[in-house]
Amino acid sequence: MKPTLPVAVLAAFVLSACGGSHGTAPAMPGKAAMTQAHVRHLKGHGRTSQDIVGGTPLFKLTVSLLDAPLIGANAGNSKFNAGILGVDAVDANGDSWQLIANQTAQVVNLLDLQESSLQLGDGDLPAGTYPSVQLLLDPATTTVTYNGQTYPVVFSDPNHPWWDPTQTVEAVTVPLTVSGNGGETIGATLDFNVFQSANLDNGVVYLTPTVAAGIASPTINGSVVNQAGAPVANATVIATDASGKVANIAPTAADGSYHIHGINPGGYTISVANTYTTNAGVTVSASGADDGAAPSTYVVVGPNSQTTLPALRD
Repeated sequence: MKPTLPVAVLAAFVLSACGGSHGTAPAMPGKAAMTQAHVRHLKGHGRTSQDIVGGTPLFKLTVSLLDAPLIGANAGNSKFNAGILGVDAVDANGDSWQLIANQTAQVVNLLDLQESSLQLGDGDLPAGTYPSVQLLLDPATTTVTYNGQTYPVVFSDPNHPWWDPTQTVEAVTVPLTVSGNGGETIGATLDFNVFQSANLDNGVVYLTPTVAAGIASPTINGSVVNQAGAPVANATVIATDASGKVANIAPTAADGSYHIHGINPGGYTISVANTYTTNAGVTVSASGADDGAAPSTYVVVGPNSQTTLPALRD
Protein backbone atom coordinates (compact mmCIF):
# COMPACT_ATOMS: atom_id res chain seq x y z
CA MET A 1 0.00 0.00 0.00
CA LYS A 2 1.55 3.31 -1.04
CA PRO A 3 1.69 6.05 1.60
CA THR A 4 -0.67 8.93 0.96
CA LEU A 5 0.14 12.45 2.06
CA PRO A 6 -2.65 14.97 2.69
CA VAL A 7 -3.15 17.85 0.28
CA ALA A 8 -1.42 20.36 2.57
CA VAL A 9 1.78 18.36 2.55
CA LEU A 10 1.45 17.55 -1.13
CA ALA A 11 1.40 21.28 -1.77
CA ALA A 12 4.33 21.95 0.54
CA PHE A 13 6.60 19.18 -0.69
CA VAL A 14 5.02 18.16 -3.97
CA LEU A 15 5.65 14.63 -2.77
CA SER A 16 2.99 12.45 -4.35
CA ALA A 17 2.35 8.80 -3.71
CA CYS A 18 0.55 8.69 -7.05
CA GLY A 19 2.61 11.25 -8.93
CA GLY A 20 3.65 8.84 -11.67
CA SER A 21 6.85 7.06 -12.52
CA HIS A 22 10.08 7.90 -10.75
CA GLY A 23 12.07 7.40 -13.93
CA THR A 24 13.11 10.13 -16.31
CA ALA A 25 11.13 13.30 -15.70
CA PRO A 26 9.28 14.77 -18.68
CA ALA A 27 10.99 17.48 -20.67
CA MET A 28 9.62 20.64 -19.09
CA PRO A 29 10.67 24.25 -19.70
CA GLY A 30 11.86 24.49 -16.08
CA LYS A 31 14.42 21.78 -16.78
CA ALA A 32 16.82 24.49 -17.91
CA ALA A 33 17.11 25.60 -14.30
CA MET A 34 19.37 22.66 -13.46
CA THR A 35 21.84 20.45 -15.25
CA GLN A 36 24.73 18.31 -14.10
CA ALA A 37 28.09 17.45 -15.61
CA HIS A 38 31.35 15.85 -14.60
CA VAL A 39 34.06 18.28 -13.60
CA ARG A 40 37.80 17.86 -13.64
CA HIS A 41 38.41 16.80 -10.08
CA LEU A 42 37.31 14.25 -7.51
CA LYS A 43 35.95 14.91 -4.06
CA GLY A 44 38.27 17.09 -1.99
CA HIS A 45 40.53 18.04 -4.88
CA GLY A 46 38.92 21.17 -6.28
CA ARG A 47 41.26 23.96 -7.24
CA THR A 48 41.47 26.89 -4.83
CA SER A 49 42.64 30.46 -5.10
CA GLN A 50 45.91 29.37 -3.43
CA ASP A 51 46.70 27.37 -6.57
CA ILE A 52 47.21 30.62 -8.46
CA VAL A 53 50.65 32.20 -8.37
CA GLY A 54 51.96 35.48 -9.73
CA GLY A 55 49.52 37.86 -8.04
CA THR A 56 46.40 37.10 -10.07
CA PRO A 57 43.65 39.38 -8.72
CA LEU A 58 40.83 37.71 -6.81
CA PHE A 59 37.18 38.55 -6.20
CA LYS A 60 34.89 37.27 -3.44
CA LEU A 61 31.65 35.41 -4.10
CA THR A 62 29.14 35.05 -1.26
CA VAL A 63 26.34 32.47 -1.56
CA SER A 64 22.98 32.29 0.21
CA LEU A 65 20.28 29.59 -0.03
CA LEU A 66 16.50 29.79 -0.09
CA ASP A 67 13.57 27.48 -0.74
CA ALA A 68 10.09 28.66 -1.66
CA PRO A 69 7.59 25.82 -1.97
CA LEU A 70 4.81 27.45 0.09
CA ILE A 71 5.05 30.12 2.77
CA GLY A 72 3.96 28.72 6.11
CA ALA A 73 3.10 25.26 4.75
CA ASN A 74 4.84 22.99 7.23
CA ALA A 75 2.06 20.57 8.08
CA GLY A 76 2.83 17.46 10.07
CA ASN A 77 6.18 18.82 11.31
CA SER A 78 7.57 18.06 7.87
CA LYS A 79 11.27 18.37 7.14
CA PHE A 80 13.20 18.25 3.91
CA ASN A 81 16.78 17.85 5.08
CA ALA A 82 19.54 18.48 2.56
CA GLY A 83 23.11 17.53 3.49
CA ILE A 84 25.24 20.33 2.01
CA LEU A 85 28.93 19.62 1.51
CA GLY A 86 29.82 22.86 -0.22
CA VAL A 87 29.72 24.98 -3.33
CA ASP A 88 32.13 25.03 -6.28
CA ALA A 89 32.43 27.44 -9.18
CA VAL A 90 33.10 25.93 -12.62
CA ASP A 91 35.09 27.89 -15.18
CA ALA A 92 34.79 27.86 -18.97
CA ASN A 93 37.38 25.04 -19.22
CA GLY A 94 35.36 22.76 -16.96
CA ASP A 95 37.73 23.18 -14.02
CA SER A 96 36.05 23.25 -10.63
CA TRP A 97 37.13 25.85 -8.08
CA GLN A 98 36.42 25.17 -4.43
CA LEU A 99 34.37 28.06 -3.11
CA ILE A 100 32.79 26.72 0.09
CA ALA A 101 33.74 23.40 1.69
CA ASN A 102 32.22 21.73 4.76
CA GLN A 103 34.26 19.03 6.48
CA THR A 104 31.01 17.26 7.31
CA ALA A 105 27.62 17.79 5.71
CA GLN A 106 25.68 20.82 6.90
CA VAL A 107 22.17 19.40 7.27
CA VAL A 108 19.61 22.08 6.42
CA ASN A 109 15.83 21.79 6.58
CA LEU A 110 14.95 23.51 3.33
CA LEU A 111 11.43 24.26 4.57
CA ASP A 112 12.96 26.62 7.14
CA LEU A 113 14.25 28.75 4.26
CA GLN A 114 10.92 29.83 2.82
CA GLU A 115 10.97 33.33 4.31
CA SER A 116 14.63 34.01 5.06
CA SER A 117 17.87 32.87 3.49
CA LEU A 118 20.76 30.86 4.90
CA GLN A 119 24.27 32.19 4.32
CA LEU A 120 26.25 29.24 3.00
CA GLY A 121 29.53 31.16 3.08
CA ASP A 122 31.94 32.79 0.68
CA GLY A 123 35.21 32.20 -1.12
CA ASP A 124 37.75 33.83 -3.39
CA LEU A 125 38.02 33.22 -7.14
CA PRO A 126 40.51 34.45 -9.73
CA ALA A 127 39.10 37.38 -11.68
CA GLY A 128 37.12 36.25 -14.71
CA THR A 129 33.87 34.61 -15.74
CA TYR A 130 32.41 31.36 -14.41
CA PRO A 131 29.42 29.91 -16.33
CA SER A 132 28.06 27.82 -13.46
CA VAL A 133 28.27 26.85 -9.82
CA GLN A 134 27.74 23.44 -8.26
CA LEU A 135 25.87 22.72 -5.04
CA LEU A 136 27.46 19.59 -3.54
CA LEU A 137 25.05 17.31 -1.68
CA ASP A 138 25.60 14.33 0.62
CA PRO A 139 23.08 11.56 -0.20
CA ALA A 140 23.59 9.92 3.19
CA THR A 141 22.24 12.94 5.12
CA THR A 142 19.57 14.04 2.64
CA THR A 143 16.21 12.79 3.97
CA VAL A 144 12.53 13.67 4.23
CA THR A 145 10.52 13.44 7.47
CA TYR A 146 6.73 13.57 7.74
CA ASN A 147 4.62 12.74 10.82
CA GLY A 148 7.57 11.17 12.58
CA GLN A 149 8.52 8.89 9.68
CA THR A 150 11.77 9.44 7.80
CA TYR A 151 11.85 8.51 4.14
CA PRO A 152 15.07 7.67 2.27
CA VAL A 153 16.01 9.87 -0.66
CA VAL A 154 17.23 8.49 -3.98
CA PHE A 155 18.77 10.80 -6.57
CA SER A 156 16.87 9.51 -9.55
CA ASP A 157 17.44 11.55 -12.69
CA PRO A 158 19.45 9.38 -15.11
CA ASN A 159 20.35 12.40 -17.25
CA HIS A 160 22.59 13.82 -14.54
CA PRO A 161 25.52 11.58 -13.54
CA TRP A 162 27.21 11.40 -10.21
CA TRP A 163 30.00 13.83 -9.52
CA ASP A 164 32.51 11.24 -8.32
CA PRO A 165 32.71 7.49 -9.00
CA THR A 166 32.19 6.49 -5.37
CA GLN A 167 28.74 8.14 -5.40
CA THR A 168 29.37 9.88 -2.09
CA VAL A 169 28.67 13.33 -3.51
CA GLU A 170 25.86 14.49 -5.78
CA ALA A 171 26.77 17.69 -7.64
CA VAL A 172 23.91 19.86 -8.85
CA THR A 173 25.22 22.19 -11.54
CA VAL A 174 23.37 25.50 -11.65
CA PRO A 175 23.78 27.69 -14.75
CA LEU A 176 24.65 30.89 -12.92
CA THR A 177 27.09 33.14 -14.79
CA VAL A 178 29.37 34.98 -12.38
CA SER A 179 31.87 37.58 -13.60
CA GLY A 180 34.16 39.38 -11.21
CA ASN A 181 37.09 41.78 -11.22
CA GLY A 182 39.87 41.84 -8.66
CA GLY A 183 38.76 43.29 -5.34
CA GLU A 184 35.01 42.97 -5.99
CA THR A 185 32.51 41.24 -3.70
CA ILE A 186 29.56 39.65 -5.48
CA GLY A 187 26.52 38.02 -3.90
CA ALA A 188 24.50 35.16 -5.37
CA THR A 189 21.25 33.50 -4.24
CA LEU A 190 20.43 29.82 -4.81
CA ASP A 191 16.84 28.57 -4.66
CA PHE A 192 16.63 24.82 -4.02
CA ASN A 193 13.18 24.29 -5.48
CA VAL A 194 11.60 21.47 -3.46
CA PHE A 195 8.38 21.93 -5.45
CA GLN A 196 10.20 20.92 -8.63
CA SER A 197 12.45 18.27 -7.13
CA ALA A 198 10.66 15.59 -5.13
CA ASN A 199 8.30 12.67 -5.70
CA LEU A 200 7.30 10.17 -2.98
CA ASP A 201 6.62 6.72 -4.41
CA ASN A 202 6.32 3.45 -2.44
CA GLY A 203 8.01 4.88 0.64
CA VAL A 204 10.98 6.40 -1.18
CA VAL A 205 11.52 10.03 -2.13
CA TYR A 206 12.90 10.22 -5.65
CA LEU A 207 14.78 13.48 -6.00
CA THR A 208 15.55 15.34 -9.20
CA PRO A 209 17.37 18.26 -7.52
CA THR A 210 16.36 21.49 -9.21
CA VAL A 211 18.22 24.63 -8.18
CA ALA A 212 17.74 28.08 -9.71
CA ALA A 213 20.07 30.97 -9.00
CA GLY A 214 20.71 34.64 -9.61
CA ILE A 215 23.12 37.42 -8.83
CA ALA A 216 22.15 39.47 -5.76
CA SER A 217 18.70 38.72 -4.31
CA PRO A 218 15.71 40.13 -6.20
CA THR A 219 12.32 38.73 -5.19
CA ILE A 220 8.98 38.83 -7.00
CA ASN A 221 5.92 38.57 -4.76
CA GLY A 222 2.27 38.47 -5.71
CA SER A 223 -0.96 36.53 -5.64
CA VAL A 224 -3.27 34.66 -7.99
CA VAL A 225 -7.04 35.02 -7.64
CA ASN A 226 -10.05 34.06 -9.76
CA GLN A 227 -12.47 36.48 -11.37
CA ALA A 228 -14.49 36.62 -8.15
CA GLY A 229 -11.39 37.61 -6.19
CA ALA A 230 -11.04 34.30 -4.32
CA PRO A 231 -7.53 32.83 -4.00
CA VAL A 232 -6.26 30.22 -6.46
CA ALA A 233 -4.17 27.59 -4.67
CA ASN A 234 -1.55 25.23 -6.17
CA ALA A 235 -1.25 27.25 -9.38
CA THR A 236 2.27 27.33 -10.84
CA VAL A 237 3.74 30.79 -11.36
CA ILE A 238 6.50 30.88 -13.99
CA ALA A 239 9.15 33.59 -14.44
CA THR A 240 10.50 33.65 -18.01
CA ASP A 241 13.46 35.87 -18.87
CA ALA A 242 14.04 38.03 -21.94
CA SER A 243 15.69 35.13 -23.82
CA GLY A 244 12.63 32.93 -23.35
CA LYS A 245 14.19 30.68 -20.71
CA VAL A 246 12.33 29.73 -17.54
CA ALA A 247 14.32 31.32 -14.72
CA ASN A 248 12.33 29.88 -11.82
CA ILE A 249 8.86 28.79 -10.76
CA ALA A 250 6.82 28.79 -7.56
CA PRO A 251 3.43 27.37 -6.54
CA THR A 252 0.72 29.47 -4.95
CA ALA A 253 -0.23 28.92 -1.32
CA ALA A 254 -3.75 28.40 0.02
CA ASP A 255 -4.19 32.18 0.11
CA GLY A 256 -3.03 32.49 -3.52
CA SER A 257 0.31 34.09 -2.66
CA TYR A 258 3.64 33.25 -4.33
CA HIS A 259 7.28 34.26 -3.95
CA ILE A 260 9.94 33.86 -6.64
CA HIS A 261 13.63 33.93 -5.63
CA GLY A 262 16.85 32.84 -7.31
CA ILE A 263 16.64 35.09 -10.36
CA ASN A 264 18.93 37.69 -11.89
CA PRO A 265 18.10 41.39 -12.08
CA GLY A 266 16.26 42.13 -15.32
CA GLY A 267 12.91 41.78 -17.05
CA TYR A 268 10.56 38.81 -16.69
CA THR A 269 7.22 37.65 -18.00
CA ILE A 270 5.26 36.25 -15.07
CA SER A 271 2.65 33.71 -16.17
CA VAL A 272 0.31 31.23 -14.50
CA ALA A 273 -0.17 27.54 -15.36
CA ASN A 274 -3.14 25.73 -13.84
CA THR A 275 -1.69 22.31 -14.67
CA TYR A 276 2.06 21.73 -14.42
CA THR A 277 4.33 18.70 -14.36
CA THR A 278 7.40 19.19 -12.19
CA ASN A 279 10.91 18.03 -13.04
CA ALA A 280 10.33 15.09 -10.68
CA GLY A 281 7.28 13.99 -12.69
CA VAL A 282 4.50 15.14 -10.37
CA THR A 283 1.48 16.77 -12.03
CA VAL A 284 0.05 19.63 -9.95
CA SER A 285 -3.34 21.18 -10.64
CA ALA A 286 -4.63 24.51 -9.38
CA SER A 287 -7.80 24.77 -7.32
CA GLY A 288 -10.17 27.73 -7.52
CA ALA A 289 -9.14 28.88 -11.01
CA ASP A 290 -11.65 29.86 -13.69
CA ASP A 291 -11.79 27.86 -16.91
CA GLY A 292 -9.55 29.04 -19.70
CA ALA A 293 -7.74 31.75 -17.77
CA ALA A 294 -4.00 32.11 -18.32
CA PRO A 295 -2.91 35.50 -16.97
CA SER A 296 0.53 37.02 -17.39
CA THR A 297 2.32 40.29 -16.74
CA TYR A 298 5.76 41.82 -17.24
CA VAL A 299 8.08 43.13 -14.54
CA VAL A 300 11.62 44.47 -14.29
CA VAL A 301 13.50 43.79 -11.04
CA GLY A 302 16.66 45.34 -9.62
CA PRO A 303 19.56 43.62 -7.83
CA ASN A 304 17.95 43.57 -4.38
CA SER A 305 14.41 44.69 -5.10
CA GLN A 306 11.37 43.28 -3.33
CA THR A 307 8.74 43.66 -6.02
CA THR A 308 5.07 43.02 -5.28
CA LEU A 309 2.83 42.69 -8.33
CA PRO A 310 -0.91 43.32 -8.57
CA ALA A 311 -3.02 40.17 -8.27
CA LEU A 312 -3.16 38.00 -11.39
CA ARG A 313 -6.75 37.00 -12.20
CA ASP A 314 -6.86 33.36 -13.20
